[in-house]
Amino acid sequence: MDDKPTILVIILFLYVFKSVFPIQFYPLSLLCAMTSTVFPSYFSIPINLFGLAAFFSIRYYWGRRVGSDAIQSILKRNITIRTVIENDGKGNPWLLAVFRLIPSIPPNPVSKLYGAMGFKYRDYIILSLLGFAPQLITYTFIGRNVFNPLSAAFLVPFILLFILISISTFALSKILKIQYRRKSANG
Repeated sequence: MDDKPTILVIILFLYVFKSVFPIQFYPLSLLCAMTSTVFPSYFSIPINLFGLAAFFSIRYYWGRRVGSDAIQSILKRNITIRTVIENDGKGNPWLLAVFRLIPSIPPNPVSKLYGAMGFKYRDYIILSLLGFAPQLITYTFIGRNVFNPLSAAFLVPFILLFILISISTFALSKILKIQYRRKSANG
């Protein structure tokens, strides 16, 4: 792994490829961990942030181009989710950050949705990267210690990741429950 510039280009290509072809050949977590196995943390985190920014941006602009017609069919299925996400047609910024915290929520549809709603790009990219940052840091530590799988430095990030998933899933369920109650109270 001495040819680091070539590896860097390949990693960035994989981020772009994943955003254009969203089929789950490889998860974002693998890209983040793989980058930190090759590069030191002080390089891998900025590389991953740049790759994630490209990944989120491509889908966001794709959603802007496609427009809201394609997204409305998704949102028609559940009125509570539509109310929570739309936030008067502008997009809910807090929900975007929560979506990025939960690894099981696919990032491509969320990016496309916020692009189609015309959510302000600067806020979108900042909230997306901030929401994904805890996962990124966790995957970085996992990747740095992948060759020592029984060490605390490898196992503790997994524990923190499960705690993060639990808290963010709980927060999402509370947000949806509050919105459902508000919607029911308003008729």
